[in-house]
Amino acid sequence: GGGAPGGGGGAPSQNRISSQTNANTQVQNNHNQSASQPNALQGNTVFVSRTQNGNPLLRHIRNVRWVFADVVPDFVLNENACVVFISLRYHLLHPTYLPTKIAALQKAFRLRVVLCQVDTEDVIKPLGEVNKIAAMGGCSLLCAWSPEEAGRYVETLKAFEKKAPDIIKERVETDYLGRLQAALTSVRGVNKTDATSLGANFGSFAGVLRASEAQLAATPGLGPTKVKRLREAANAPFRRRGGGTSGTTNGTTNGTQPATEVLPPPE
Repeated sequence: GGGAPGGGGGAPSQNRISSQTNANTQVQNNHNQSASQPNALQGNTVFVSRTQNGNPLLRHIRNVRWVFADVVPDFVLNENACVVFISLRYHLLHPTYLPTKIAALQKAFRLRVVLCQVDTEDVIKPLGEVNKIAAMGGCSLLCAWSPEEAGRYVETLKAFEKKAPDIIKERVETDYLGRLQAALTSVRGVNKTDATSLGANFGSFAGVLRASEAQLAATPGLGPTKVKRLREAANAPFRRRGGGTSGTTNGTTNGTQPATEVLPPPE
């Protein structure tokens, strides 16, 4: 169960208790009745394992329909996607539960998500164990820090099940001005207005890089700090000499070849 509710605020009236009980009973009856027709509701309904009855996250699934059903995963989103729920506290008490649950899925679902609620103070070791179990079972791991966040994950996975992956991909500008703004605003402190002014003054990204500090300072909106950062970004080498690593002596490897480190491409 979800545990007894906390007290405080005085004792509720008998009518209020009766009304709330009747409402909960009606909701439960609706879920049980709907679960008798899973095929008809598969397209717009999340099937919830009866073992999750009492899980607090169910109170936060409000934007998609769900019903209790006799299913192996904790949540079945569609015929190809499912969710297995675990909390770190439960994992510490029952360390064999999660691998057993994942093994029971066999190969029935293409997308298998382990939804882990982080509810312990020391998370490093147990979360590492859950991550390893999920990876070995071919599952993706999502972490939530509250029942509300866990419920939102289930809602989002269901709501976006038929969406194209393009909606979460990085948007790459196709016009020159957009690409210029993206490049210049990667310098800390430079905003899109500054980038537009620089493009208008110097004509191109190459023109901005070739400009002197005095020329950059003449651009409206660019103070000494922004000018300094732009010049540092323009003059920074793509390769830098290593230092303080094993096998190097005064910036050389084995005392002969200069030690260099290749920097990753800018994001």
